[in-house]
Amino acid sequence: MPITCIEEKHLINRQANREKEILENFAKSSYTLENPYVIINPYFINPLSALVCFKTEQETSVEIVIKGKTEAANFTQKFSAAKEHILPIVGLYDDYQNTVEIALSDGRTADVKIPIKKQDVNRPLSCDTDPDYFKGHLMFLSAKTAGTNHAYSIGVDYTGDVRWMCTEIDSWNIDLLANGHILYTSTRTYAKPYFTVGLFEMDLIGKIYTEYRIPGGFHHDAFELPNGNILAASNNPDPAADSVEDYLVEIDRRNGQIVQAWNLLDLLPRDGGNAGDWTYHDWFHNNAVWYDEKTNSISLSGRHKDAIVNIDYGSGQLNWILGDPTSWPESHQPYLFSLKDPKAQWHYEQHAVSLLPNGDVLLFDNGTYRSKGKDQGQRTKPENNFSRGLVYHLDKSKMEASQVWEYGKELGSSFYSPYISNATYYADNHFLVHSGGIGTYKGEHTDTLGAYLLRTYKDEPENVRVSAITLEVLNNEVVYKMEIEGGNYYRAVKMAPYQTPSSFKLGAGSLKGTLGKTATARPLEAVATDAEVPEKHHLQFIQEEDRLAIKGDFKEGSTIGLRLYQLDRKDQVRHYSLPTQVHRATTETGPTDPNQLTSFDYYIHFDGLSGDYAAFICIEGCLYDTKQTIRI
Repeated sequence: MPITCIEEKHLINRQANREKEILENFAKSSYTLENPYVIINPYFINPLSALVCFKTEQETSVEIVIKGKTEAANFTQKFSAAKEHILPIVGLYDDYQNTVEIALSDGRTADVKIPIKKQDVNRPLSCDTDPDYFKGHLMFLSAKTAGTNHAYSIGVDYTGDVRWMCTEIDSWNIDLLANGHILYTSTRTYAKPYFTVGLFEMDLIGKIYTEYRIPGGFHHDAFELPNGNILAASNNPDPAADSVEDYLVEIDRRNGQIVQAWNLLDLLPRDGGNAGDWTYHDWFHNNAVWYDEKTNSISLSGRHKDAIVNIDYGSGQLNWILGDPTSWPESHQPYLFSLKDPKAQWHYEQHAVSLLPNGDVLLFDNGTYRSKGKDQGQRTKPENNFSRGLVYHLDKSKMEASQVWEYGKELGSSFYSPYISNATYYADNHFLVHSGGIGTYKGEHTDTLGAYLLRTYKDEPENVRVSAITLEVLNNEVVYKMEIEGGNYYRAVKMAPYQTPSSFKLGAGSLKGTLGKTATARPLEAVATDAEVPEKHHLQFIQEEDRLAIKGDFKEGSTIGLRLYQLDRKDQVRHYSLPTQVHRATTETGPTDPNQLTSFDYYIHFDGLSGDYAAFICIEGCLYDTKQTIRI
């Protein structure tokens, strides 16, 4: 079977080309307030957005109103004075003739009609809140369920109408930055099951300003530091590292370079204090990053240790550990808190840690198994379990922890999420609690994660329900409740669709940082053959601006390698080993039949490479000429 090599342009570059085309078209004609140039979904990934462009003879400032279906569902934004007006429009409805009211500082007004087609997207089943409480905001849900076709990341208004969506890859958290942009997960895969190349800095219209590339890839969470740099959860880029999700990096926003890194294996035991879903490879499973300026410390959430870990930002030394002390080694017992109330229950396989202004610790307690380790007899059954938002007060002089607030336990298993989810502090006694990973099979709550349920029971979708419930609680009263099904949603975050001043800017986005050099390997023994690569492998090359993707179907554990012969220097051969070992991730992919072919992706980064290369692939002792030339 002939091998194909597809050239795939980065989304940033495709957006730059589209914007250039839009500006050229705008310059060619005399668009006016009464007859503006309207482009729907200008940056490809938000179909509920538009650009409205027009010119005025004099510099005028602009105020717009995105008309909602009710007055409380309106969104407004002001733009500074200009003669050429290119206005980003977000918060549109689908399957609807939208109206945008435009008012100029010279007194002129106009209504612009923007029809949007119906989108195939999950919508809330219900959304209950007071419009005066919630108006001006959207509740954003970041989608994270492999195997669902309609669970996009969305933003919904107080009525539950979808007013924002992103049709690209699912995302981890959606974080608002100080400059009004958001951090969003890069669309490019780094490695299975869910690691990506890095992070996008973008805005809500969908324009990407920067992709921050990280040598070890990105997962779960990131945090903007006071100096503007980004802390990001990553993996150790050393190819010899036999672990994941135990590495943290600081990214310089100016150039994308890594200026500092923390390896948790330097601080914590791989084995000891293990959670129910602990594995040797995924021993810590960091799912949260939080920096506290008062203490100059970083807090991390180790799902597979049932523990919050706090380290000193400056020295990198371990400060304390918050979690069930059972089975932790003696060397780390001095760092562990005890519960002041012996009747209180520890958190288990938690997510989304943050430190409150008074130093208390907020987290989402998933409560998975309500016990440590693999002993099935000690585990709480899912129908009797619960999840909750939880706040601890820490007495560091006595190493005692007191639980001073919780919400969710009273809801029982209906609010139980064995994975993902978050809790957020707004003000004293005012919290968001999002249970994003609820799953049932035949009406029974389960510890099986949503992605597993969908895969395991793909032939009986009527028996599987995956859903999420988002609450806001003020003085222990629910003031907002939204429920959605058809997917699990990693986190919820409340934001206004517009920031002041506008963060939208024209100009091409950029790629910052580096993917790092791909490690070469020892040559594999292989016999050259004139035969074509067997069709069953579905081998494909995809060439991007900064890397080559090799995609194919292989038997798990088989011996696969790639050889790149430099054409102008025949003696220069680069050998790469394509790993086919699968480390089962508890949060995404379930077990497969080892005798079946499994889809694998492998990436060769172009750092340190240049020239033209002939590509050969080794499959189980046979060396095939792919007849593809890779030009770098």
